[in-house]
Amino acid sequence: MADLPGSTPLAPGSAPLSVVFMGCPDFAVPSLRALHTAPDFRVTAVYSMPDRPKGRGHQAGMTAVKQVALEFGLPVATPASFRRDPQAVADLRALAPHFLVVVAYGLILPREALEAATLAPINLHASLLPRYRGPSPIHFALLNGDTVTGNTVMRMNERMDEGDILATDELPIDPNDTLATLHDRLAERGAPLLVQTLRDLAAGHLTPRPQDHSQATYTTKITPDLARLDWRKPAPTLANLVRAMTPCPGAWTEYAGERLKIGRVALGDPASASPGTVLRADAETGVQVACGDGTSLRLLVLQRPGRSPLPAGEFLRGFTFREPRLD
Repeated sequence: MADLPGSTPLAPGSAPLSVVFMGCPDFAVPSLRALHTAPDFRVTAVYSMPDRPKGRGHQAGMTAVKQVALEFGLPVATPASFRRDPQAVADLRALAPHFLVVVAYGLILPREALEAATLAPINLHASLLPRYRGPSPIHFALLNGDTVTGNTVMRMNERMDEGDILATDELPIDPNDTLATLHDRLAERGAPLLVQTLRDLAAGHLTPRPQDHSQATYTTKITPDLARLDWRKPAPTLANLVRAMTPCPGAWTEYAGERLKIGRVALGDPASASPGTVLRADAETGVQVACGDGTSLRLLVLQRPGRSPLPAGEFLRGFTFREPRLD
């Protein structure tokens, strides 16, 4: 694993470099916090997505980045689009920041918006580019059973995740990592990497490196269909799916017309039964299900609709697998 860059500040007496920060989810919060507290940077504005209905009551909810920005007393803008809103582009360009910093923002920025930065538009992406371009790099690293991932800081252009690389940081993936744990570690590691990259770029210490586009791979948005367990696949593949979908949106299967979410699994013994067959269900070993290629998977944490996730032992106290198969 590569060491993180050092924390050398800009030259003493230098005026803070201005930053417009763009981001939405929890992943972006450590980066905003790091830039806001760094003495050699000044966050002049924060951009995030508009408030959207959340929860059962559909109350308007702000993004994690907007919430933290308001706590810091930073001005927040929430345009719905830059491509369809010339005034949003004009307002951004009027800020004329040294750096435009984008971390999991979600809006496409046209060339006119990227040119608002007087030094560079910069993006922190949670993969080792050019691998896993697109919206779901952490999910796909787990889905594919990778043992190493990392963060990349790149200089943005108009194409999705195709900008020149400025810095990378590798991070091993633990066999027990889920989306939640890997997400949090990448977010925390990405913040100091981002700050130091901005410092090094401003000081003229970095040479951007073009990506090898022939090696690019792409991710897609995560949908409920992608999170469904297909018991015809081998158990290791399904175990990776569970890790990648925990906690959101949650891997799932159907039993007797009811959707069950699966929160934690372990590989089981070889099995010759038809895929999806419930081989065993007890508190000690969990719910063992036959999978493809003569493998099986033990379901250790399960959740019924509207209920909390439960260890298999507790789950089975109130649930009986009367039918022989999961769909």
